[in-house]
Amino acid sequence: MNVTVYDFTGIYENEGFDFYKKEGARSLFCSLKDISGTNCICDDYAYKEIREKVKALDASSSREPVISFFDNGNYHYMSKLLMDVLCEKSGIEGSNSSPEFDLIFFDHHPDMKWTSYGEVLSCGSWVLNALKDRKELGQVFIIGADPSLCAEVMEENPELFGDDGENASNPRLASGTRVHFLKSVNELPDTASSNIYLSIDKDVLDEDELATNWDQGNMTISELEKSLIYLKERFGSGILSVDVCGESLSDSADAYSERGIEASNKVNSMIIKIFVE
Repeated sequence: MNVTVYDFTGIYENEGFDFYKKEGARSLFCSLKDISGTNCICDDYAYKEIREKVKALDASSSREPVISFFDNGNYHYMSKLLMDVLCEKSGIEGSNSSPEFDLIFFDHHPDMKWTSYGEVLSCGSWVLNALKDRKELGQVFIIGADPSLCAEVMEENPELFGDDGENASNPRLASGTRVHFLKSVNELPDTASSNIYLSIDKDVLDEDELATNWDQGNMTISELEKSLIYLKERFGSGILSVDVCGESLSDSADAYSERGIEASNKVNSMIIKIFVE
């Protein structure tokens, strides 16, 4: 896999992120700090500008799968944008066949709540946006999310859990059991597609081990590492793309604590080692 870094806040410059260096591999860096309308919500202008930059980077690289890093959790909507580009680039887009891939992601938050602006793409709605827009996407498996937040999602979007009740909040979403909340990768069913898009938000980790800019879960770094190794061994070349977010704020005190830049750099390096080497 190639490594691409999208920097919104300058955090990677502070981290001194050590791009993966290996003969035949590419490491690309893309600054997005000059684009407005990107913090938490991605407006139409920002989406267009970022997508053009992503496509330009893709054009300069091979068709080899990419592992993308894109700053803190405020920008997790990048998963949806990268998914859009992936589908277009791979020729999946426009297919009338059955779903081509599943989404597996680690996150303390389900990221399945529409904003007060409606269906605008945001860090908290990107999964719903992907389910609505991408017919190539089959099932979604969310690992490590807060149970109380999961319960809210199930109540607000029953159509995604096999309930076509009258109170379904967005009937435009295909109904049926498409979203699954899991405690660990060991709960992944045999029905999962052999092709997956994998997303990792480091706020799934315990705050005692790593600091992000959101409230966090209780997974240990060791548990995350074992989970990712399992997924690499199970899905192999079926992993279409990997993305990672969950940095701390570049100007926060946490960034310079033991749980900040140093810890985050170690986790990023661990992820690269699993999927690139």
